[in-house]
Amino acid sequence: MKEAIGADKIARQFSLAAKHYQEHDKVQRLSAQRLRTKMTPIGRLLDIGCGPGTDFSAAPGLNEVLGLDIAPGMLSQMLESFPSYKALCGDAQALPLVDASIDTLYSNLALQWCSDVKTAIGELARVLKPGGQCHLSIVVDGSLSELDALGLRVNNFEQAQTVLDGFCDSHWQIEHQSVEPLRVHFDNLKTMLYSIKGVGASAAMGSTVSQGSDGNQDSDASHGPDETLGSNGTKGSVSKPLPRLRGRQDWLALCERAEAMRQPEGLPLTYQILFIHASRRAS
Repeated sequence: MKEAIGADKIARQFSLAAKHYQEHDKVQRLSAQRLRTKMTPIGRLLDIGCGPGTDFSAAPGLNEVLGLDIAPGMLSQMLESFPSYKALCGDAQALPLVDASIDTLYSNLALQWCSDVKTAIGELARVLKPGGQCHLSIVVDGSLSELDALGLRVNNFEQAQTVLDGFCDSHWQIEHQSVEPLRVHFDNLKTMLYSIKGVGASAAMGSTVSQGSDGNQDSDASHGPDETLGSNGTKGSVSKPLPRLRGRQDWLALCERAEAMRQPEGLPLTYQILFIHASRRAS
């Protein structure tokens, strides 16, 4: 089991990011597009880690959409855009729903926040009706290698097989699963880092997480020397000491190293995404 930061801290972080979330959600949108090409949602749908909401209006078989998120700020944004949705504030590892009450489960890049993903998968099985659909994407090991190459500290994501093992019991039939790279590009290093911070997550070098507009250290996002918050919200251990950014010159040197990675589309950032489409077996 991974050691995770507190749920309250995750909720505060995402609530603060809620109003600007969609300015920084490139990979979320790409993942959602791929996830939804293989699903035909029906009945009562639960969107776990719903963020500011997903438009399911093109799915005529749905009769109710429930959006669950740990961050009240995200739920407020969802209700502004989708007032007919029902908002649930809660944790994927303890869903506030009765057994066998959901026809379709949908979760896009959310379950990597869980300290114990197998507990969350058990909750999915509990609330899903026999024969119900489960469609999810989750960030897995091998993601954000470009940040790691720059010496920016990123946490360890679950191995894809660890997640798949949670679907190996008698409750589940996996219809399709694959790990696919999703690469997004940015104009500069600052926008790349804010693409992570802007959705409530961050990466760090030493005790510094990201850079302010003048290239100085961002004082509201620092962590202790032995841990950092990465994009799955867990504490990542550091196997070797990393240099710290001491000012503008260090920041400019980091930007120069990042420029060496530039592709025609911009500076790349690659996520490894596990897509799972499964159904709930009858008991």
